[in-house]
Amino acid sequence: MLGISFDSTESHKKFIEKHGLNDITLLSDKDRMVTGLYGVKHWLLPVAKRVYIVVDKSGTIIFNKDTGLSLLENQTKTLLDAIDSGIR
Repeated sequence: MLGISFDSTESHKKFIEKHGLNDITLLSDKDRMVTGLYGVKHWLLPVAKRVYIVVDKSGTIIFNKDTGLSLLENQTKTLLDAIDSGIR
């Protein structure tokens, strides 16, 4: 599992340490090349929206939910269910 945002790598390191997130990789996309491919830029603010994407082994997007700036409801269960449904 990984996360990607416009934030710097230093910001990601602090976030990981603060929240004890040792099992996640956070990628920095300061040039907004990857995030631009998924349309996550907020239409008004200079931030990325929260977009949850699950990609299966073949590279097919099997789950895509744009929650704006909100967290995904029942985040862990929802994402695990999406992953489970994509296992072939």
